[in-house]
Amino acid sequence: MDSALTLVRRAGRAALSMGIAFVVAFLAMAFTNNPNATPMGYVPRSFVTTYSEPRFAAQAEPLLSQFLEWSVRLLTLDLGRIETNDGMVSVTALVAESIVVTLVYLVPAVIIAIVGGTTIQLLAVAVERRDLTKKTTLLGAAAVATPVFLFAYLVHIYLPVFVFRLAGRIVDLGYGSTKGPFAPRNLRAALWPFLTMTFYLFAIQLRAAGTDLEQYAGEPFVKTARAKGVSLLGICRHVFPHSAARLLTVLSSEMLGIVLVGLYAVEWVTRTPGFGTLTIDAVGSRFPGLIFAVVLLPVGLVVTVNFLQDTYYELFDPRVDRAE
Repeated sequence: MDSALTLVRRAGRAALSMGIAFVVAFLAMAFTNNPNATPMGYVPRSFVTTYSEPRFAAQAEPLLSQFLEWSVRLLTLDLGRIETNDGMVSVTALVAESIVVTLVYLVPAVIIAIVGGTTIQLLAVAVERRDLTKKTTLLGAAAVATPVFLFAYLVHIYLPVFVFRLAGRIVDLGYGSTKGPFAPRNLRAALWPFLTMTFYLFAIQLRAAGTDLEQYAGEPFVKTARAKGVSLLGICRHVFPHSAARLLTVLSSEMLGIVLVGLYAVEWVTRTPGFGTLTIDAVGSRFPGLIFAVVLLPVGLVVTVNFLQDTYYELFDPRVDRAE
């Protein structure tokens, strides 16, 4: 019963966080001037036109009425329509398409980063040198501190050379806006953001996993396993269950904000028409429905992941203190 009440309270806090994010976004749209009202407005990449209406507070309809209208429209996913090169499309469809483009390269990048970073740190714990975990963690921290657009720049320089030598001919690595995200040309174009995000997320996981696993390097059960001649993989299998929950959720909780910031930078630099590019275009274009979508989706992802993680700890992990 106590666990159920705790989860209900946390669900309420999650819903409150979503409400606060919407209110903040609405107030920003209500009281900040729209630069697109002038001829020198923003030029988006993801669509054709921009929103040139004045701020909400300067429009004829009362502010409260507009707030209630957009609240209902958000609940019904009626976010309006926007002009693209393919004609008028709904904001919901545009957002969904951009998410698919992002997931095509981001999902494999996340999987490789989590598996690779965790495996290296587990092996560092399994060997007898205790300073190895610290060194790998320091390496990950240094890589995380490197701006992600520098990763993108290096990939941009060397990827065409590698593809040319592999294929024996010049291959178009640009994204084709008239084709779907799974078209061969666009899958090739996804190599640029994929490699960049893989390096970046690998560094994040290497640092996070090292910080969490370092404490086990000198534990008695690890020393005993080494003394008995247990293989490195065997020691890894002993150590991994102690930190499995945190290692598998670190990119989706504590590091999620860093990942999103990196996503915005990578997609803009690589000219990938994914969710990161659409977010920047939404801010520049000032379309209300699009702004609410790109603001609330990441907030909803963060609060949902944190709620699921809290639910796991509350129901299945006895090491967590459930008292509030």
